[in-house]
Amino acid sequence: MTFRQFAFNNVKRNARQYLSYFFSCMFSVAVFFIYAVIMYHPEIDGHDFRENVQRGIMSVEVIIFVFSFLFVLYSTGAFIKSRKKEYGLLMTLGISKKQLNGLLILENTIIGVVSIVSGLLVGIIFANIFIMGFSQILGIEGTLGFYIAPKAVILTVISYFIMFECNSIIVVWTLRTNAVIELFRGMKAPKIVPKFSWILSIFAIALIVSAYYLAATASIMTIFQRMFIILILIIPGTYFLYTQFSVAFISLLKRRKNVYYHQTNILTISELNYKMKDHARLLFFVTILSAISFTASGVLYSAFQSAETEAAAYTPNDFSFLSRGADNVAKMDQEIKKVIQSFEKNQVDFEMTVVDRKMAQITNMDSETWIHLMSYSDYKKLAELAETKIYPLNSEQKTLLMLPYLMSSNNLNIPDSITVQSKNYESQLETVPILSIVNDIYQTGYTIVVTDSLYQRFANVAESEEMYRYAAFSITNWVRHTDIVKNISMELNQDVVSNIDSKADFYNVMKNSLSHTLFFGLFISVLFFLAAGSILYFKMYQDLDKDIEQYKALYRIGLTIKEMKIIATKQIAYLFFIPFGLAVLHASFAFKALQNMLASSIVIPSITLISCYLLIYAVYFFFIRGLYIAKIKKVM
Repeated sequence: MTFRQFAFNNVKRNARQYLSYFFSCMFSVAVFFIYAVIMYHPEIDGHDFRENVQRGIMSVEVIIFVFSFLFVLYSTGAFIKSRKKEYGLLMTLGISKKQLNGLLILENTIIGVVSIVSGLLVGIIFANIFIMGFSQILGIEGTLGFYIAPKAVILTVISYFIMFECNSIIVVWTLRTNAVIELFRGMKAPKIVPKFSWILSIFAIALIVSAYYLAATASIMTIFQRMFIILILIIPGTYFLYTQFSVAFISLLKRRKNVYYHQTNILTISELNYKMKDHARLLFFVTILSAISFTASGVLYSAFQSAETEAAAYTPNDFSFLSRGADNVAKMDQEIKKVIQSFEKNQVDFEMTVVDRKMAQITNMDSETWIHLMSYSDYKKLAELAETKIYPLNSEQKTLLMLPYLMSSNNLNIPDSITVQSKNYESQLETVPILSIVNDIYQTGYTIVVTDSLYQRFANVAESEEMYRYAAFSITNWVRHTDIVKNISMELNQDVVSNIDSKADFYNVMKNSLSHTLFFGLFISVLFFLAAGSILYFKMYQDLDKDIEQYKALYRIGLTIKEMKIIATKQIAYLFFIPFGLAVLHASFAFKALQNMLASSIVIPSITLISCYLLIYAVYFFFIRGLYIAKIKKVM
């Protein structure tokens, strides 16, 4: 047998141990390659979005590569620890340190080459599907053609080959100072009874509860200020939850005699006590990694799914525009006629309302709070057009102050009374805040509704620059006509009209920005998630020899195979689903913060996404459980 055959047989005979690692590496290579194919696709060169797309993909490629490097480094280290006795035996039989180093490099190179080749094949198979999906996201007519860029292949092969070789060198360096006796000892070490601190346990709960409170009460105005604080609280809180609170909780559980002495719980809980302490850092890392995956993909997916609802909430009128000044108001009819002709030409069903408005200022609020005045009769027309509730206005001393959705959802402190002043007239009014039924006007903060008689008094003395006319359109099934609305907006005379706004504009901006981000971020999130599961698998396989000795002892004292399977299943389930459940809980409060900023419910998208992750995790769990139990049964 040659040295190369020996290295190949080592990999082959440890295939089950390398399987999860191999699939994670293969997935990483495939995703890296697919993004590279899109980045180097020749058909995107002529599009305006080329630079943004390539810049975004380049950032994603860097994240994937750096994460893959760290993941492979950790995984290789875990394998070395699990096979220390094998290497010690080889050195006892006469293999030199140089030959052992060469063996390790050759084994890692074999796995790396197979992962790269497999990843490229998987990438080529699925590249066309991703190209078609990305074409839809970018709004390209037709789709980008199927194309395997040579540059993408070269970049992937060179990058990952260098990565695997660098990891091999690092692994060799970590072994260079280990004596043969240390290799023989492997992972064996006397167990110490886990200790904990009640102060740190309570501190962990306090940190996490504080982070949850900040997330649950966040709004679009405060989330960016709180985000860093939440991270500062949640990361150490999770760490102490595993290192301190988990041990404290199990200690309390041991005092519950009816639980602790029930069937095989004494064995499960006792062993779990050591495993939770031993694996605390690992479980902390897996929880944070999973929480990042759930939060990133959940927030992006939920926001993407709610684009239509958000457009409706933030933009009450399907399409609107405004003219300012007496001269432009007089020319407004011509622009309205253009819009009507375009809608009729494209067979778009619509309704329309045109209202006059006057500009004024609120003098007892913030400095220079400019507003638009509207008569109650015109307000009712717009409310009927929007098919929304009509609020009564029975007194000249009151006004309906329309708050945009963004402001109304943040419970602003609105004064009970305001002083409204134009150049030639002034009135003091009591405020009744309501949700706006008109699109935001860039020049003003609010629109207020006054009685017809009071509005007329303002109108009679209004200066030319205080006169406005507003056209609002309700379009049947506006989502289907976003392109038509966009074209009409471009045809309007910008010298006559201003503040051209539509649900279509909001919807397209939100969809385009989120679709790119979702496409870039979703697969990184999945990669993080798969890596989290793989890391758990590596750790369990690393401890397998030690666990087998324990199960042999249990078997000798009379436990059946069935009972040991139950114990093993419970322990594996705890280690798998405790970090999963905690990560879901962390992500749930991130979703709550997002919900506070959105008009639509994100419950269904969030549950759908978490359910998909749970399904993948469950498959992973049963796969690893099967391998673990099969290994135990084999040595009985």
